[in-house]
Amino acid sequence: MSKPFSLYIHIPFCLHKCSYCNFNSYATAQIPERDYVAGLLSEFDYYISQPEWQNRAINTIYLGGGTPSLFSAAAITKLLTQIFKTTVVDDLVEISLEANPGTVTYDRLLGYHEAGVNRLSLGAQSFSVKVLAFLGRIHAPHHVEEAVAFAKSAGFNNISMDLIYGAPQQSLADLQYDLKEVLRLAPAHVSAYSLSLEKGTRLYKAWRKNLFSVPRDGQVIRQSHELVTVLEDNGYQRYEISNFARPHREARHNQAYWSGGDYLGLGAGAHSYLADTLPTPKRLGQRWSNVCDPAKYMEQATSRGQAVAFKEALSIKEAIFEFFFLGLRKITGVDLEEFEQRFGITADRVYGNAISLLNRGGFIKIEENRLKLSSKGLLVADSVMESFAAPKVNSAELSLKPTRQTLSPAEPVDACGLPQAKLPQAIGAEWKL
Repeated sequence: MSKPFSLYIHIPFCLHKCSYCNFNSYATAQIPERDYVAGLLSEFDYYISQPEWQNRAINTIYLGGGTPSLFSAAAITKLLTQIFKTTVVDDLVEISLEANPGTVTYDRLLGYHEAGVNRLSLGAQSFSVKVLAFLGRIHAPHHVEEAVAFAKSAGFNNISMDLIYGAPQQSLADLQYDLKEVLRLAPAHVSAYSLSLEKGTRLYKAWRKNLFSVPRDGQVIRQSHELVTVLEDNGYQRYEISNFARPHREARHNQAYWSGGDYLGLGAGAHSYLADTLPTPKRLGQRWSNVCDPAKYMEQATSRGQAVAFKEALSIKEAIFEFFFLGLRKITGVDLEEFEQRFGITADRVYGNAISLLNRGGFIKIEENRLKLSSKGLLVADSVMESFAAPKVNSAELSLKPTRQTLSPAEPVDACGLPQAKLPQAIGAEWKL
């Protein structure tokens, strides 16, 4: 049996698009559930017949969105049943489903659990009415408590919860109350994100019109410190920049991303990555993404089994940067020995100046041959990662150039068909819409 892979399934539909959301999602009152599931299964059948994905077990499945909890239990059952029939699925497979607390009932969650979903990710975001209203969320604080109770009664013992901090109008006291409620509800896993203003979102447009002001950096840093301290003091281990878990409750699906594992993405706008497929001594992998528009996706996936809009092979520079970028997201950091084994060159040779400067500045540390962010570096992680964006390698090691191909030349590629900053973003990211 070849190396296992992860499966991501994107369900882009939602009842209302949140003001901060820049993911590939569409607010609609009528969801084409049957046709979309048919497209997903047609796409899955196509890929699982390809040599690159054959005879490989699936070890994690992630249903993200959008709002996957808008799909009926019958639809999720049909989808997972066909996947289990068609290919090998690991006995200990982790199957996660994102849920908006305002869209779930006990019966629906019971149906999900009976279908095989064993990890529920709830988009709480906040327990403050004013913060939820500012973010454009459709649920109220009491819906989160109800969703947790429904989930536990339905048999879920692996529940994750999302929080947002650093939002306008959100005080330190608001965040402290959020954390108090999280600890009371006791999820196994917590994902916490600092609010960012993304171009194209309603929130960004409102900010550009000076309708609100963003918190100062010092305020956000104080909230971040409070969040980390409270969660760690109460038994949650920080294992990634934005993720905390009880022992043995880390999100295995996202860990596969951060570790450079292969993943197959199904659905409108979904991204995929396949390592070591280039026919050269330095095989560095390829990635692709589907058309974003759900109607176009369903038509193409159903008629020809795939709906790819963009595809590229990774150059050496891109692969090296992604290795560092993804590795630094993990608290354990970058394995320097693994880096040398994969690329045939030491990290010092590629990033010597950057490593030296960041180390002297106290932003990184090297322990047991692992390069990781320090406490100081975690506060400015994005800036630290940018320091590794231009690896220094000689021309002989740059024989691989990225090759792009638009597979639907008659139509313009949707914006979400292009990976942001050439990185696998918004794939199973635990930020519920």
